[in-house]
Amino acid sequence: MFNMNYKLEGKGETLVFIHGLSDNLLYWEYLSSNLKNHYQILRIDLRGHGNSELGNDEITVGLFADDLKNLLNDLNIKKVNLIGFSLGGAIALDFTIKYPNLVSSLVLMSSFYKSDEYLSNVLNQFKNALGNSFEEFYDLILPMVLCPDVINDNFEELESLKRLASETADTQAYIKAASACLNFNVEYDLSQINVPTLIFAGKYDEISLLSSQKNLQRKIRGSKLIVFDDVRHNLLVGKNNVEILDILKEFYKKIEIK
Repeated sequence: MFNMNYKLEGKGETLVFIHGLSDNLLYWEYLSSNLKNHYQILRIDLRGHGNSELGNDEITVGLFADDLKNLLNDLNIKKVNLIGFSLGGAIALDFTIKYPNLVSSLVLMSSFYKSDEYLSNVLNQFKNALGNSFEEFYDLILPMVLCPDVINDNFEELESLKRLASETADTQAYIKAASACLNFNVEYDLSQINVPTLIFAGKYDEISLLSSQKNLQRKIRGSKLIVFDDVRHNLLVGKNNVEILDILKEFYKKIEIK
């Protein structure tokens, strides 16, 4: 047993937001604050992230998915629309494959369906850096998730965020989550997915390569890929926040989520 931190707000059909490695539920603040007047929003902290305990179980992507399933049972939520970023997208994929009757739609942001040779190399770099310090990991990952101009324009704020995050970061939990990604592969299960699916990708993503996300789109029947220019792994930057919000609103309107 472990305690899972979450935030539930709004009314209506449920949108579940799942963050990425080393993030927490605050990552989704902009989207959730602008959607909670129309939908019920569930944001979670993954094990060992934010204010959720790590617990004693072996960390796998499947375990993260099962944690969400158990939470939905506790909250008596029968059907959800999943939105996952990076690791969160992998969890959303795994959840949709394992529990297809619980999922109405799927939105994947900068995500992956397996750890290929390129991604495995990146994840091992993350693990090595985390083994030294959170600060080293942060400095490694920052230019992979943000373009140089964004880093330069927000340097002081980003340095402040690094200091704050380092005070609460559970580097061992992040290492275990990265290892879970290394062992993740649902390539041959993607054909089972049969819900409306949107895939958001950054043109210059250095973690989840655009070529890999194009393959993901081809493997999920009826899915749509939207590529954002001038961004890397983190898509929720600047004007993209508004654009992604508008795309989500239109997407849910078309699939008749009231």
